[in-house]
Amino acid sequence: MTLGRYDYERRYRRRVWAGLMKFGLLAALVLGVGLFAYQMGIEQLKGRDVTLREEIATLSRQKAELELLATQMQHAAKTAEARTAELEGRLQREVPTGDLAKLTQLVAERLKGGLDANRLGFVITQAQTQRNCQQADTKRFTLSTPLLKGGARGVTFANGAVSVSGEGQSAHNPQGNAESWFDPGQPVTIKITGMGGKSTSVTGVLPLHQSLVIDNNEYRFTIAAAQRSFVEVTADRCAYP
Repeated sequence: MTLGRYDYERRYRRRVWAGLMKFGLLAALVLGVGLFAYQMGIEQLKGRDVTLREEIATLSRQKAELELLATQMQHAAKTAEARTAELEGRLQREVPTGDLAKLTQLVAERLKGGLDANRLGFVITQAQTQRNCQQADTKRFTLSTPLLKGGARGVTFANGAVSVSGEGQSAHNPQGNAESWFDPGQPVTIKITGMGGKSTSVTGVLPLHQSLVIDNNEYRFTIAAAQRSFVEVTADRCAYP
C-alpha cells in the first residue's frame, strides 16, 4: 500500500512539473512573440515618425512658399490697382468727353477734309457767347410720306436763300392700314439746302436741330411735329462767325 501511494504521488508531481514546464514554455513563447511584435511596432512607429516629420517639413516649406507667393500677388494687385487708378485719372484729364469730345471730332473731321488749321482756329477764336442774330422765323409744311409724294413740299427762308424739306414714315390707323400723313413717333429725314447747292440733312425722331453756314450767315433750324401731316420749322439767322 505504501509503494503504490508513493508511485502515485511521484507521477502526480511529474505531471505537475511537466504542466508547469509547458506553461513556462508557452508563456516564454507568448512573451517572445509579444516582445518581437512590440519591437516591430516600435520600429514602425519610428519609421512613421520619420515620415511624418519629413511630410511636416515639406508642408511647412510649401506653406512658406505659398505665403510668399500670396504676398507677391497682393503686392502685384495693389500695384495694378494703383496703375489702373493712375490711367483712369489720366484718361479723364486727357481724353475729351461730352461736348468737348464732339467738338474734337468735328475739328478732326474738318482738318481731315482739308480745312486750313489757321482758318479753323480763327473761326473758333471769333466765336462769341453774344451773337448777332435776327428775329426767328417760323413756318410749317407737309412732310412727304410714301403715300404723299406729289407736289412741292417744303418752305424757304431768307428770301429763298435756304429751303427746308423732308420725308417720314406713314402713320397707320387702328386697322393697320397706312395713312397719307407721317408718323411723328418714327424717324424722319430733314434736308436743308442753300443757294449754290450747299446742303445738309439730319435724321431722327422729332424734334430735330440742324445748322447750315452760307457765306457769313449761320442758319439754325429747329424742326418739331405740328398738326397732323405738318412739321413746324423755326429758323434763326446769325452772323458767322
